[in-house]
Amino acid sequence: MRLGTTSYILPDDILPNVRYLAPLVDDIELVLFESEGEDNLPTKSVIKELNELAKEHSLSYTVHFPLDVYPGSTDKRVRQNTLDTYLKILDLTQKLDPFGYILHLTPDSYGLHPSQDISAWLSCLDESVSRLLEKTDLDSQMFCAETLSYPFGLVQSLVDKHKLAVTLDIGHVWMMGYDAEASCSSLLANTRVCHLHGVDAQAHDHKSLEKGNPLLIERFLSSLVEQEEDGKERVLTLEVFNQHDFLTSLSLLRQSRAMMGKREASKLWQL
Repeated sequence: MRLGTTSYILPDDILPNVRYLAPLVDDIELVLFESEGEDNLPTKSVIKELNELAKEHSLSYTVHFPLDVYPGSTDKRVRQNTLDTYLKILDLTQKLDPFGYILHLTPDSYGLHPSQDISAWLSCLDESVSRLLEKTDLDSQMFCAETLSYPFGLVQSLVDKHKLAVTLDIGHVWMMGYDAEASCSSLLANTRVCHLHGVDAQAHDHKSLEKGNPLLIERFLSSLVEQEEDGKERVLTLEVFNQHDFLTSLSLLRQSRAMMGKREASKLWQL
């Protein structure tokens, strides 16, 4: 298990964050965006330094595709823009040899029901994923479909069809009130990346683990550690976005009974 966090712990750009985090974590999730002329896409010189930092610190990267793309849109132009965005990110980051790409099978609307026409939405998702895989030589397991607000079972057949991996965001599962143990049981075997963050009493997510339910957190970590018996390497990302939430989450992770055996294996305990 590689333990990490996001590229937005300090209120700064990606590179200063990676410089700060590289000695402390095993993996950094590069959270990328591109919207209305504003973006944080790294330049070639930044990519070069990110690569050097990775080699120096035995660091890997997971790459989170931008959120403002809609692979399930019924508008062909929107789907084409989505594909163009994916390919741009792939071209930009290929030299980093990422551990995986975080893929949102984005709903039309937030909540239990991802679309008013689920059949059409699924068909468009299917087309978008097919076109993406046709345009790249990467193994389909490099693309990790994330658990979002809707029941993941709605897209399970599509994930299976294209042999995608999973990003199990357990915080989203808790926030929506889904059965966490059932989600772990059904998804962990095909999970390449896990996202862990606190969910407070008002169902606000991406909080410090100190805001979450300690029993649920420990149960999840126990399930994750037990799954390691299959020998697959996975990334566990503390998906928080400031230094306080990172450090307090790290402190609680250190105290986890399930994680005790990870002390010698990860840089996260060297703070």
